[in-house]
Amino acid sequence: MKKMITAALASVMLITSSAMAVDFEDTRGHWAETTIRTLADRGVINGITDTTYAPDGNVTRAQHLKMIMEATGVQTTPYREGECLELRGSEWFAPYLQKALDIGLIPHAMIAGFHESVEYTVDENGTATSSKTVYSGAFNGDLPISREEMAVLTQYFYQYTRTVKTNSAVDIENAIEFLDGANISDWAELSVKLATVNGFIDGMDDNTFRPADSATRAQAATIILRVMNKNN
Repeated sequence: MKKMITAALASVMLITSSAMAVDFEDTRGHWAETTIRTLADRGVINGITDTTYAPDGNVTRAQHLKMIMEATGVQTTPYREGECLELRGSEWFAPYLQKALDIGLIPHAMIAGFHESVEYTVDENGTATSSKTVYSGAFNGDLPISREEMAVLTQYFYQYTRTVKTNSAVDIENAIEFLDGANISDWAELSVKLATVNGFIDGMDDNTFRPADSATRAQAATIILRVMNKNN
């Protein structure tokens, strides 16, 4: 009797698990189908509806920032007025951007009109008692993220967490030489190389990287799963 009950429970669990599995209609047969399903089943990514994922649609800067922070275990921090670029606190990604700014992981090249200033608190005698750095400009989180920007944010957050844990370094001698490598921005070049050496991002079938192209939701999902697997 005990064995029968155990078997019955196992069957119920299997049915429940199968019923909960995500099956996006528009990812069937897509090159990233397995990756997308894996992350969706884990609750790491969501579709744009219950049945569609839009794998070839754009992913925004804010969306990728959120995903890479969660994939690397970097916690958010509360929004602070006046210290989070153009945000006003009501934006869903404000806690993510605030943390990224606090630890210096948003490249200045990704901040339009970037300006850095230091504000001082003084006492009644005019003596500075504290100071803070204030950044101004715009992150424009709703913009589609480019492939080179995605590579940079991915590598920055991965290296940040690895440095904290292991202080590990990466050898870039075996970095892929892309046919359009000269088109990669100077500020992104090293991170792109590191991200490819780490196996996070690949080039295209024609051995180009296409740094300025908008990244797709499928490409972002692939990177996130690779980062999570490497961290584990």
